[in-house]
Amino acid sequence: MKNQTSGTLNVPAPDINVASNINALTEQVSDLQRRYYRSLAPDCELRSSSDRWYFGAILSTCVGFIFPPLFAVTALCVYKAKKCRKGGKA
Repeated sequence: MKNQTSGTLNVPAPDINVASNINALTEQVSDLQRRYYRSLAPDCELRSSSDRWYFGAILSTCVGFIFPPLFAVTALCVYKAKKCRKGGKA
């Protein structure tokens, strides 16, 4: 039988400062996230009452999967949102 040697050979590692590379990368990622979310902020505002009703519809739909009677609330929110868009008061 052949004898097998387990393990690896010692290879000299280059002089790399991993901590500073990771910190620089983390800082770049944080900067990109900040700029991305700052650019999204104006699009995510609830400006009109119609937007608020649609947000309520989305929220009640999500919770409706846990508590099904909230699907009726979803229908009401969508109705009110469409009424607000057409110029009606809600």
